[in-house]
Amino acid sequence: MLDFISIPVTFGIGAYAFYKLIELYVRKKERIMIIEKLNMLDNVNTQNINLSNLFGDDRILKNQYLALRIGALLMGLGLGLLVGYLISQLSFGYIAEPSWDVRQTISVIYGATTLFFGGMGLITGFLVETNMKRKQK
Repeated sequence: MLDFISIPVTFGIGAYAFYKLIELYVRKKERIMIIEKLNMLDNVNTQNINLSNLFGDDRILKNQYLALRIGALLMGLGLGLLVGYLISQLSFGYIAEPSWDVRQTISVIYGATTLFFGGMGLITGFLVETNMKRKQK
């Protein structure tokens, strides 16, 4: 049913994982180089240097609303699949042997509603996140 989207999604997940793996090794090398440079400094007091910006200790605050974003996306995708199912059932009903055109139309309905409501879920998560940030300040 959603055969058209499985290959791009699989490639996207694989590319993202490969990128994160490469980034992990590059950041490790950068950290080691910074530590080696700091060890070379003889006359500088390194006790008061804050390296949290370089080493990513404040990344926890950047991904503070990650669960909200993922939850809104998944709820939007689920709602999109449900609406796509309802539209296809109300439009075509149960057909024992649907023609090629009907199958393609149903695939387009599922894809369009899933992407539309997934995007709406992301927008909703963004609006809730900005509203919560505004209330915190």
